[in-house]
Amino acid sequence: MYKGSVILTILCFLTGLQCSKNAAKKPNIIVIMADDLGSHDISLRGSNQIMTPNIDALGYQGIILNRHYTYALCTPSRAAFLTGKYPIHTGMQHFVINPDEPRGLPLNEKIMPQFLKEAGYSTHIVGKWHLGLARKAMIPTLRGFDSHCGYLGPYVDYFDYTLWIPQAGYPPGFDFRKNESIYRDRVGEYATDVFADEAAQVIRNHESESKPLFLLITQLAPHAANTNDPLQALPEDLEAMRHIRDPKRRTYAAMVKALDRSVGTVVTALKRKGMLDNTIILFFSDNGGPTSGLNSISASNYPLRGQKDSAWEGGLRNPAFIWSPLFLRRHYVSNHVVHITDWLPTFAQAAGTITYKFKKLDGFDIWQTISNNQQPLRRDIVHNINPIAGYSSYYRDGWKFVNGTTQMQYDGWLGNLTFEDAAEKPYYTKLVMESEVWQALKPYASKPLRSSDIEGMRREAKIECYPQIPPSKKCNPVEAPCLFYIDTDPCEMSNLAHFRPTRMEVMVKHIRNYQKTSLPPSNLPNDHSANPALHNGVWTWWLD
Repeated sequence: MYKGSVILTILCFLTGLQCSKNAAKKPNIIVIMADDLGSHDISLRGSNQIMTPNIDALGYQGIILNRHYTYALCTPSRAAFLTGKYPIHTGMQHFVINPDEPRGLPLNEKIMPQFLKEAGYSTHIVGKWHLGLARKAMIPTLRGFDSHCGYLGPYVDYFDYTLWIPQAGYPPGFDFRKNESIYRDRVGEYATDVFADEAAQVIRNHESESKPLFLLITQLAPHAANTNDPLQALPEDLEAMRHIRDPKRRTYAAMVKALDRSVGTVVTALKRKGMLDNTIILFFSDNGGPTSGLNSISASNYPLRGQKDSAWEGGLRNPAFIWSPLFLRRHYVSNHVVHITDWLPTFAQAAGTITYKFKKLDGFDIWQTISNNQQPLRRDIVHNINPIAGYSSYYRDGWKFVNGTTQMQYDGWLGNLTFEDAAEKPYYTKLVMESEVWQALKPYASKPLRSSDIEGMRREAKIECYPQIPPSKKCNPVEAPCLFYIDTDPCEMSNLAHFRPTRMEVMVKHIRNYQKTSLPPSNLPNDHSANPALHNGVWTWWLD
């Protein structure tokens, strides 16, 4: 115990961790991951259609990570977050794990809760897993989490918690568990609120004086439910979105409203438990929102190009906010490039464990980047190299290379909405400052924040795009690779591939080097033995 305290105190000095009376205590780490949230579907980004005061308050009180990159799909993003590795280095680079696919995140990969347990943490996950269920060894409670309440597959119905895969000929199967047991106690309740309540219960039950807490909350919202009823919301949330004419978009907006409420529930629980003075809270979406195509929910990533399951910024550059009183600087917009693989080394370092340094990770410790707004070490990001889909997307030194596509229908600019303002638009700053999250975090603010501060950060976080200018040419990545200077062209409008041949050679060289280190995709044929009809109507680890 004494040794750990000394180590963390030294880390405070070396890394910029704020050394207060609680510095010798390891920080609690709370991560809230949304599912398929469009980058334009939170009001902090400048949209007045869907008001998200709790999520926004977390950003204004903390740090707005304006260039936070994930992967374009659920499974690859979750794998990258938990391993600190690119999916090309774990075999998770192609598509998602189907619920009847006999594979999972490789069992030889050490993941975030296992690192944190070494540092003495209590580790819990509430919500979605989606990293394998074919064998029991793949599930969260056998991979370092002390508890899990939620579902193992890609999505469920928001009320009855069934997953239906009609194209495989299966009936709906129940997919909701508490740890390893089927959990039906909350059937009929709205999933977003259930996960928030279960997370709050973990916080209430946590023995904060004996162990630090790692809690990963992986919400269902606003992902689509089953194909027969993909968009589901509570009547009161729908009523609050009556200003939106399109019924599909209106229901999606109501689902986002519930997600915002869930953030308030979690932060309020931390406040009541007295844990906020030594806690890190991270919020982000696993990938961009799907405007069209598979599991589409009318999400918008405006004005970014592309959407979920694409090589473009609309699928990769997602809303992210982080808060902690331990950060030396807060209340600002960070435009430094941050990647989802960076969180494992950052959290492990903050927790006082260095065993991650003996693993070959792709992520970097970014504590100084966020706490002091310093330039990160990161120079490049492999967005993906996918030999099955036949496309690659790569960032280096401000430039982005795109070759091939996942779906041509995703290659344009989608989700350019009819702007229908919520009634609260004129009172936006008041709405934020009266939110649960603002009230909980306000005592820890590093300076008094006024309405003008909120308005200034909101303007700075808004993504601005500019039309193509010479010497750019139209980009069709199926015909030829495209090149963008993404640092000043976030909407990928000016293709400069023909104009910068030397830069193209550099990008191709680095991609080829990464290809040499890649593992083959781990995808396997679907196994009809997973059919829930063969397992009492339940999705379960059928290979056991």
